[in-house]
Amino acid sequence: MVDPMSLTAISTAVTAAAGAAGTEAGRRMWGSLTDLARRAFGRGGEDDGAAPLPLDPRSEEQVRELAALIFTQGRQDPRFAAEFREWAERASALSVDNSTVTNNFSGRGGVVYQGRDFTIGG
Repeated sequence: MVDPMSLTAISTAVTAAAGAAGTEAGRRMWGSLTDLARRAFGRGGEDDGAAPLPLDPRSEEQVRELAALIFTQGRQDPRFAAEFREWAERASALSVDNSTVTNNFSGRGGVVYQGRDFTIGG
């Protein structure tokens, strides 16, 4: 069993959340992660004078930086580690399919169905 507070597990969870941020459910999950990070690190606001947190889900570098910060904080603060574990458990239940579908048809045909994940006549 993988330790949920290992760097690999944290990186996987944070990367998955960043990748899902293009969906409504993913945005909510990313938002809850950034809220957790802001509470833990006390920065990210423009008025606090600290360097902003790496919170852009579109930036692979920032996603890696955030995972590293979470890993370090989790090793130092058991309460934060418990909060992150709860977040990661909720995040693991989120299933987002970012696949694409390409339909091509040429020539002649009667009825043509184009789409994804449907059953005809069943």
